[in-house]
Amino acid sequence: MTPDGDDPPNGPSETPGGDRSLEDIPLSLDALLDILANERRRYLLEYLWDQPGNVGSFEAATKYTITKVGQKRGSQPNHDDIQVDLQQHHLPKLADAGVVEYDVRSQTIRYHEHERLESLYESVRAYELD
Repeated sequence: MTPDGDDPPNGPSETPGGDRSLEDIPLSLDALLDILANERRRYLLEYLWDQPGNVGSFEAATKYTITKVGQKRGSQPNHDDIQVDLQQHHLPKLADAGVVEYDVRSQTIRYHEHERLESLYESVRAYELD
């Protein structure tokens, strides 16, 4: 608010620099589909949805993803390859979209509920081939 009690020109949810929080910006259909387009991101989301409070450890998420990829391929992928891929590519993409928050120090991932993403996931999942 400004000193005279009005909201700032950029609106109440924006930061002083004029940027809105990522959680305040609705994701487009294309952004949602892009998030779900990769199986490793889907596995990461599945893992988080199954955790109490939608919070889990990075190592457990990595192991879950390795198991799911291994079941689909018929052979276990390399742990380090999956870990690096999640940490360097998929977690940043999800974080940039405002879907997850990753704390590097505690190695904790927190999912931010997103009803449209979850609903679309259920629809997309019906088309996924085993």
